[in-house]
Amino acid sequence: MGFLAWTVGTVVFNILAGSMLVLGMYSLMERHIGLGAMGGIGVGAATIYTQATLGEQWFTVSVSEMKLLVIAAAVGAAFGVTATVLTVEPELD
Repeated sequence: MGFLAWTVGTVVFNILAGSMLVLGMYSLMERHIGLGAMGGIGVGAATIYTQATLGEQWFTVSVSEMKLLVIAAAVGAAFGVTATVLTVEPELD
């Protein structure tokens, strides 16, 4: 699979991951605000660590290609988070 396919896959995966993270945070926030905040930080950090670790093991890329993958991941996650935040509201009492 070519580099372009991996880049597109990274964007799509991070759109879905960002959306699921927000939905999970909202679900936890409905129970307890602090639980949602800490859960979001923990899952977000674990996702970044997992992607970096697997990417390092699976790929041999140049620095410029690595930068493009990181930018693609960030754009995908930002798009997923923003789209979900704008369309779903938590039930906070």
